[in-house]
Amino acid sequence: MSGWIFILLSSLCSVLIVHFLKIIEHKKLDTIRVLTVNYLIATVIAFLLSLRHSELPDADGNSMVLPVLLAVAVGVIFIVNFFIYSKSVFYNGVGISVAAMRISLIVPVLLSTVIYLELLEFRQWMGVLLVFCTLFLLIPNKRKMMREPFSAAWLLVLLFILTGIGDASLKIYEAEFSQVLVKEYFMGLVFLTAFFVGITFLALKKNWKFSRTEVLLGVGVGIPNLLASIFLIEALERLNGAVVYSSANVLTVFGGTILGIYMWKDRFTKFQWAGLFLTVVTIILLV
Repeated sequence: MSGWIFILLSSLCSVLIVHFLKIIEHKKLDTIRVLTVNYLIATVIAFLLSLRHSELPDADGNSMVLPVLLAVAVGVIFIVNFFIYSKSVFYNGVGISVAAMRISLIVPVLLSTVIYLELLEFRQWMGVLLVFCTLFLLIPNKRKMMREPFSAAWLLVLLFILTGIGDASLKIYEAEFSQVLVKEYFMGLVFLTAFFVGITFLALKKNWKFSRTEVLLGVGVGIPNLLASIFLIEALERLNGAVVYSSANVLTVFGGTILGIYMWKDRFTKFQWAGLFLTVVTIILLV
């Protein structure tokens, strides 16, 4: 039962994050400044939470190299993906962006199958095939997308790819390194890396004028950002990976769609409604 509670909490945090990202774009704030504050807050909280572990796992320096490198790589992916997510929420809408992210669960599911030999049933393979149909239906202005390499529709494709890689990395951590590096330390390193990427970008652009609203929203994003990942890892420790990813993604798609319609007045085409429906079907098949 506790595994399902962690799935619900992770999904609620994910919906809260997308709401804050929509506010950032709606108010035309600087996304990188907000995300940099977000990752600073998430880093501090992660390392504070790690203090509850009085004893660290018995690991030598060599065994720490791979989990640290994984954390650094994930940190870079996280901030890039968050920036793309924020822009997609603004240009493509909340529900569509959330759905494009969530069907990316095909990546960790296939990872579990290929590397960790978690065999898929026939219906799960059907779900894998439906992912591509779903993404096609969700993408708006497909002809314009092919003509314009910087079309907003490409944001959905990038979201799909980067989110899948990010989720798969959490599966790799949970399976390979959770006994070497506790999750709070791991996520702390992930967020610290993302923070340094943000700081580096701001330094290159000489863009240091943080507004009070940007700082507050950075804090607002940072707390659920950390908790969403920790809750997801907690669920993975209690339930099968396919069940965790599928259930969390269905709940997040529902929550994001409702949020987009009632709070932000999102409107969908008939094809996108079909895509949203197929998103849920796909995720259920992948369980």
